[in-house]
Amino acid sequence: MHQRRTRLVLFHPGIAALLIVLAIVAGCVTRVPSLPTTNLSESEQSVSGTQGTSPGANPGFFVPGEELIPPDEEVVERVLNSLTLTEKIGQRFVISIPGTRMQHGAGRAIVRVNPAGFIVYPWNFRSTDTASFLIDTIAELARDVTPGISPFIAVDQEGGRVAAFRGPDVIQLPAAATLGRIGDPSLVRAAAYANAVQLRHIGVNLNFAPVLDVYPVADSTIIGDRSFGGDPQLVTSMVGPYLDAAEAAGVIATAKHFPGHGSTTTDSHLALPVVSMTRGELDASHLVPFVRAIERGVPAIMTAHIVFEEIDPDYPVTLSEVFLRDILRDELGFDGVVISDGLEMAAIRDHYSLETSLIRLLQNDVDLILLYRDYDIVEIEAMVRELLARGVVTEDDIERGVRRVLRLKHRYGLLHPERP
Repeated sequence: MHQRRTRLVLFHPGIAALLIVLAIVAGCVTRVPSLPTTNLSESEQSVSGTQGTSPGANPGFFVPGEELIPPDEEVVERVLNSLTLTEKIGQRFVISIPGTRMQHGAGRAIVRVNPAGFIVYPWNFRSTDTASFLIDTIAELARDVTPGISPFIAVDQEGGRVAAFRGPDVIQLPAAATLGRIGDPSLVRAAAYANAVQLRHIGVNLNFAPVLDVYPVADSTIIGDRSFGGDPQLVTSMVGPYLDAAEAAGVIATAKHFPGHGSTTTDSHLALPVVSMTRGELDASHLVPFVRAIERGVPAIMTAHIVFEEIDPDYPVTLSEVFLRDILRDELGFDGVVISDGLEMAAIRDHYSLETSLIRLLQNDVDLILLYRDYDIVEIEAMVRELLARGVVTEDDIERGVRRVLRLKHRYGLLHPERP
């Protein structure tokens, strides 16, 4: 029985595609430019007793993307100081695209507010070609409205059942649980690289992946087979290879859902999950992969809409000063971009007013606020202005997040020093 299960995994269509990629790259290795050397931990070289060549042992394994730009604080500050208040507020939001054309609302959003970015969903396009056309049109208008600043173009392209892009012209990657069962970080690195290269080709620069939630059963619950597995060390061993590959391809990776959605099967799209777990239990399990991701320089982290009642009984992580400021920023030292999960999800919408949510998001340094369905960015910008006028939030609250957003854009070539 065990042999039969193994054969089924190996002949998964996504695995077969990755094996072809591996074979092609291996055959051309002498002609492939080398990547910067990375230091892999023991667990990233060998998982669950599997011995083999380290993913980092072959320096020419992947073709690197464009070199990343170290953030230039002088450039970031100059751009920040040149922005109007509306432009600063806009750089705190990623929004959805209402339809398949600019005329369906994206154009209005750009001209009135010009948000930091857009998330693309399957209903926004009929093919990868039409997706690329829509993305190019949006990016061009955004650069015209706010010269020198390109938008984030985001997707959920995890592999398995969560993938915005599917079809004959896209390599369909397996679910994370499939890769976790095989337990080879080299395969995770290949999958992450193939995934990111495809996204860049389409025009995407921000992927809401990898899922670092620890969950033991590859089922269809909210996390389920989206997780690499139920062993924190196994999940952690996949972090470095995934992040290295995404960076080599020039796509921003986002570790989610901090500090771990595998602690509950309640779907936060539909209800507010409440978990009884001590800080010690969290540190020893679900938090472990996120600590590793921060150590490896993950550029962005997405928060979970979960209440951990023994740590902060009043607010879910997305709105929690305890988790966002005390734990993530101060204790773990994360200074990258924090992204909220969707603000319209029932876990937030049904329990906290929009005003309360905005205040806590802005005060507690959630840098990018995801509006994935219902909220109008023009109305949201007006609400933030009103909060500023009342003194409930300050311009410094706005600018702290904008500064981190601009740093990330500069690093990935989306911020241009020649901005007037």
